[in-house]
Amino acid sequence: MTTTDNGAWVKVFSGAAFETEVVKGLLEANGIRCILEDHSLSALTSHYSGIGGDMCILVSPADEEAALHLIEHKE
Repeated sequence: MTTTDNGAWVKVFSGAAFETEVVKGLLEANGIRCILEDHSLSALTSHYSGIGGDMCILVSPADEEAALHLIEHKE
């Protein structure tokens, strides 16, 4: 995988913390580098309590199509 880290990450998934962890694992297992973005109250609440809000998964624009395909087809 060749990823240029120029700061231009794109959102490919948004959901509860446990969902984003599963999807992040799927992407990384298939060679797609990704990061989690959390704009919730997770600093004050547990990620798994269900009250912290959604998290997003970001990938490089070069990996966006492959990531969306994997998420859609759960391969």
